[in-house]
Amino acid sequence: MGNPAVVSLTFDDGLRCQFEKALPILDQYGIPATFFLIANQEQTHDRWSGHTNDWWKIDWREDDIAMLRELTRKGHEIGSHSVTHHPTKLPLQPHIEAGESKRLIESWVGTKVSSFCYPFYRSHGYLAKAVKRAGYKQARGGGKPPDYEPRASYYGISDGSTFDRFNVDCRQISRNENVSTWMKPGCWHILTFHGIGDERDGWEPITVGQFSAQIEELARHRDHNSVEVVTFKQGAERARLQRESSVDKALGSFSRWWRHWRRK
Repeated sequence: MGNPAVVSLTFDDGLRCQFEKALPILDQYGIPATFFLIANQEQTHDRWSGHTNDWWKIDWREDDIAMLRELTRKGHEIGSHSVTHHPTKLPLQPHIEAGESKRLIESWVGTKVSSFCYPFYRSHGYLAKAVKRAGYKQARGGGKPPDYEPRASYYGISDGSTFDRFNVDCRQISRNENVSTWMKPGCWHILTFHGIGDERDGWEPITVGQFSAQIEELARHRDHNSVEVVTFKQGAERARLQRESSVDKALGSFSRWWRHWRRK
């Protein structure tokens, strides 16, 4: 196929279930993914919201860091998901959420972090400037507040005129997902996962069996050249280059028209 679909799988919150249950399946099929990590050393996700005995996340102990370093060597991407992961802007300091999270993750893992994920999807409005100033190259949001209803997350990679690399949309994956709907030729589809397992593992969980079936089907499509699976960073870079190419072509067409008009 000359113009296959492009898919990026993203995982939010640094939940342990993602590394214990999803990562081995991704590696089994050679599927790269992007993991957006919260840069604090709490053992559970969003302790301030009451998660003290569930939703376990990495807490940046030594074996966590070793695992993450190996993950990047295998072709996966690590991105930042802020320091506090708080949904309201009142307690936030944008430069801390964006810049300090980047600094901490880079110092722990020893790899460049160029992708940011807005907490609770909707914090783009008060974090985007800080994200740009911190040196990120792209950022992912997604969903429609306040209910986070899934919406289209396709970006035409042959026509990126509406693409905003600092506010890329995504869609939360459901339990009964039709993987074939991700195969829109010439487009980039950004998907996100949270809990892998059950309600104790994270928000909107899907079972390991459901996740495994989705990845197996995605790998079949990839092997038939109907889709390319790339990290979020790679997808954003491809969309950026396609947009620049489209602009160059448009300018070239205008220049040719102008020269032709001047000769008349």
